[in-house]
Amino acid sequence: MPSTTYKTSGLKNLEQAIAELGKQSGFKVLTGAMRDAAKPIIKASRDNAPKGNTGKLKKGIRSQVFRGKGKSDSVATLHVGFHRQTSWYGQILERGAKKHTIKPRAKGGKKVLKINGSYRSSTNHPGTKSYPMLKQAFDAQHKNAIKILKQRLKERIILEAVKKYGKSAR
Repeated sequence: MPSTTYKTSGLKNLEQAIAELGKQSGFKVLTGAMRDAAKPIIKASRDNAPKGNTGKLKKGIRSQVFRGKGKSDSVATLHVGFHRQTSWYGQILERGAKKHTIKPRAKGGKKVLKINGSYRSSTNHPGTKSYPMLKQAFDAQHKNAIKILKQRLKERIILEAVKKYGKSAR
């Protein structure tokens, strides 16, 4: 999945406050704020997703935060995508698929595909057009997500500081 990186500026005070909270508390603040910021993108992605019988594709659009690599403890990466086990086919819908030949897997020594009741040694897949639900949602909601991230960082830093240092932290 193509990725987009945003480096925020004007947040030196927030980064310093996160560092002062310590590694564990700072990362907790950062991950919580990033998950909150991802919510409008996830909602828009689910709204863009095609309606299916099971709803697994919509439910499978999720976010995950990873500890980033950097000089500071206030670095993290947010991924928004499809759950690998329940909605793996979302990536195929998102990007589309080229024409290709489907060959059978060897099961018990037999190399045969069963398609609509008939047996074949291989079949040609015509390919599919892309259905970019994540990209459209990201393009529409990324500015809103950054606003939410800034606001939630401020709120969560205050809450975590109060938990850690008491009311005198304000």
